[in-house]
Amino acid sequence: MQLHRTLGVAATVFALIVSCDRSVSPSSSSSTRLAEIVDPLIGTDGPGNVYPGVSAPFGMVQLSPDNGTSGWDRISGYDWRDTTIAGFSHTHLSGTGAGDLYDISFMPAVPPFRIGEGELGVYSRFRHEDEQAEAGYYSVLLSDYDTRVELVATERCGMQRYTFPATTEATVFVNLSKAMNWDYTTGSSLRVVDDRTIEGYRFSEGWAPRQKVYFVAQFSQPFVSYRIDTLVSHHRDSAYNGIRSHIGRFTFRVEADEREPVVVRTAISAVDLAGARRNLAAEMPTFDFDSVRRAQQATWDAELSKIEVRGGTVDERRTFYTALYRTMLAPTLFDDVDGLYRGADGEIHAGRVSGEGGHNYSTFSLWDTYRAAHPLYTFLHPARVREMAASMLDFYDQHGMLPVWPLWGDETDMMIGYHAVPVLVEAALKGLLPETMLDRVLRACVGTADRDDYRGIGLYKLMGYVPADLERESLSKTLEYAYDDYCIAQLARRLGQDSVYNEFILRSKSYMNLFQPASGFMQPRLSDGEWVAGFDPKVYTEHITESNGWQYLWAVQQDVEGLIRLMRGPTQFERRLDEMFTLAPEASDSLPIFSTGMIGQYAHGNEPSHHVAYLYNYIGRPEKTQKYVSQILRTQYSARPDGLCGNEDCGQMSAWYVFSAMGFYPVDPVSLNYAIGTPLFEETTVHLADGKTFTVRAPGVSAERYRIEGMKLNGHALGAPFITWHDIVSGGVLELTMRE
Repeated sequence: MQLHRTLGVAATVFALIVSCDRSVSPSSSSSTRLAEIVDPLIGTDGPGNVYPGVSAPFGMVQLSPDNGTSGWDRISGYDWRDTTIAGFSHTHLSGTGAGDLYDISFMPAVPPFRIGEGELGVYSRFRHEDEQAEAGYYSVLLSDYDTRVELVATERCGMQRYTFPATTEATVFVNLSKAMNWDYTTGSSLRVVDDRTIEGYRFSEGWAPRQKVYFVAQFSQPFVSYRIDTLVSHHRDSAYNGIRSHIGRFTFRVEADEREPVVVRTAISAVDLAGARRNLAAEMPTFDFDSVRRAQQATWDAELSKIEVRGGTVDERRTFYTALYRTMLAPTLFDDVDGLYRGADGEIHAGRVSGEGGHNYSTFSLWDTYRAAHPLYTFLHPARVREMAASMLDFYDQHGMLPVWPLWGDETDMMIGYHAVPVLVEAALKGLLPETMLDRVLRACVGTADRDDYRGIGLYKLMGYVPADLERESLSKTLEYAYDDYCIAQLARRLGQDSVYNEFILRSKSYMNLFQPASGFMQPRLSDGEWVAGFDPKVYTEHITESNGWQYLWAVQQDVEGLIRLMRGPTQFERRLDEMFTLAPEASDSLPIFSTGMIGQYAHGNEPSHHVAYLYNYIGRPEKTQKYVSQILRTQYSARPDGLCGNEDCGQMSAWYVFSAMGFYPVDPVSLNYAIGTPLFEETTVHLADGKTFTVRAPGVSAERYRIEGMKLNGHALGAPFITWHDIVSGGVLELTMRE
């Protein structure tokens, strides 16, 4: 065994292009395992930005193939239209609009190596016919190397099985250097422990500004030789120029008469190498790949079976269970098996500051997920809801604010608002948090909402709105702050804190200060009280976050009745809603990348629109809610690779589908009310944590029979198209009579 150490090698990044085969197809048989119905390749084409690889539910490891090049369509590391795979890395983001992670990349190959230019490096071509993906398992044939790669994962570990052709030079590259999509290596270490074991770390800076990933990996058979190269980066940004990082090359002998696969098991930790070693020993003590696969399939089957559907087409069931699967890929666990984790202050914490116990979580896409993903967790994962709440409170203690968009324990400050607030308040009002935690929740919410130096909050408090000449995204910030303040008021009322309630319920009315009666829209306003000139509700400007005036007009989930009054009554409200869904963009309109899934000015591909179809319920026109919900369910989602019309955003796009397919949706999560839309399946049963069930029955429902003629809850007619949290968790049956 020899160590070849080369300094100053050009920063060629090793990448691998994989040949893929899709062979999983769902069956209508009740014996079909739900994990096999899931198709993680849905959404890998187009704007979905999802990865096809493997993860345990809410796992810290997301082991998945990378195409090897950067770009908007490869933010998850993988794009369906690509033909290359350049490695299999252990961390990925599910459908975000910004890229990071791709840590600890492995790439098997056989000489002669195919090497691409620039960041691609060593790669292989692949075909989708040679690719298979389901919940907890991924497989692909690397056609240039005739090598089959299979992936499974536990919460903190990933396992790869490589079936090489007979060769004396079966090679595995371990890449700690590769940088894609905002992510840059700032330091690494790669050490050979023995002829089967390697360990090290990769530090990086990107969307997560101070990411540290430690790893330990073991091979199932000894490597016969190895080489570690030290690369020196040559980057246009001087901050990243001259940084040293490492790539290892490990060679194995595969005999023609045996062709025994090479298996590698890898554990990661954000704490240290000792943590990675403990994670490996606890979660992946052997190389039994098939045993891990079976165990993970059983885990996913159990999680997916919490919602049982009957009826619908094969593709609709596949789409539904894939969506349900995607709601469980984030937030992600962010601690070791012993409870240690790296906090928002960069320090290592033993268990929780709060003392509540349980696991620590990160990767909260809160601007997106407070709307439907977190409300879904309150039904399906109440124990995790408590842990996530404790994680947010610890983050507040360590950082001075509740999380906005934390990634690997670091605050990215992506997006706006302080939307940990509705997540915490919803959990509190639903009784999912211990009473001893509630005062701490309120203090953290108020402390975050009173950060006068943060993103115009001081101006908002002083003037009743964020002025457009002093702060970007001013209109959106005003409306988002108003919603969060309403949530704080509801918790204060629950706790009998009258002065806090009065202060924040008044702040929650700030949206009114941006309503322009002459135009009938929310409009950005200057610090002198004047309106910004030249307002056009179809135009996307710096005053509105990823949306236009049409889309943010409806961002008043907390006070729909108040918005109806501002619009001078239900008739005008309905007319404006109708215009929203029928005013189609013109060829000359300039649409940004996040305006996708368009129905008129409604943009289902981005979150501010997600509740809008349900607003017809508030003016006595539920038939229009039913029309548009049915249309969105059936046109903006599918079982194809391009089956997501917009960024998945860590489960929110899928959570909308899951709720809506069941037949109801949380327009305002903290109200504990749900607007009834129209279901996708003839029967849907939610298995609740306490053993009760809630069932929605809609005999004969179809694309043609989506209208609801009658509604009964436990045999009693409903007077309005709404149900409550208590209706659902008490168990029972919602019966819907469908008609054309």
